[in-house]
Amino acid sequence: MALKIGNIDWNVGRSNPSGIVPIAYRIAKSEITSWPTIDDLEDAASVEAFVNYTGDFVLKAGSVFETLYSTPGKGKVTFEPVGEIDNTMYVNKGVLSFPALVKEARAYAKAAANGDFVYIIPTLEGGYVVIGHPSPAYRVKAAVSGDSGDAAGSAKGITINLECNDETPLPCYVGDLVTAAGTLDVSTGVLTPAIP
Repeated sequence: MALKIGNIDWNVGRSNPSGIVPIAYRIAKSEITSWPTIDDLEDAASVEAFVNYTGDFVLKAGSVFETLYSTPGKGKVTFEPVGEIDNTMYVNKGVLSFPALVKEARAYAKAAANGDFVYIIPTLEGGYVVIGHPSPAYRVKAAVSGDSGDAAGSAKGITINLECNDETPLPCYVGDLVTAAGTLDVSTGVLTPAIP
C-alpha cells in the first residue's frame, strides 16, 4: 500500500527561520563506500523515510567530511522540477559564500571544477540537506567564482553554486557525520569528539 502523505497544515504564528547554518560539510564522492537510503512511495513506512536518508554514510578508512564556512545571510538551498510528465525529477541547488580568496578556497575551487563532491548543508529549520546523489549518473556541478572586492568593506571571496539532479527535493540526512573534530549525530546535535 502506498504511503499516505496526509494534510499539509500550518500553525499561524509559529517560528519559521529562513536560511542555512554557516558551516556546511563536503566530501569527495569517491570517499563514500556506502550511502544511506531513501524509500520509494510504495515502500515508505513514513513521510520521513520517503524524503530523508535512513542510515549512515560509510566512508573509506581515514576519510572524513570537511567543513566549509559560509557567510551568514549569503547562502541557501533551493529545488526546482526538471523533465517532462512521467519523467520529472528535481534539481537540488545550494549557494555558499566564503569571504576570502585564501589559498585553501582557491584550491577547493580548482578541485571542485571537475570533481564530484557531496555536500551536506544544515538549514536553520533543522534539516541537513544533501546535495549529491549515490548514482554515478548524477554528479554535483559546482560553479565556483571569485571576487577580490573593489572598495573598502565591499563583498569579496568565493561564491559556490551547486546543482545536482535527484528524485527527492532537498533530501535530508539524519545519521552520523564523521568529521576531523569527531562524529556528529545529526538527529541530536551531539558531537562525540575524535580520539587523538
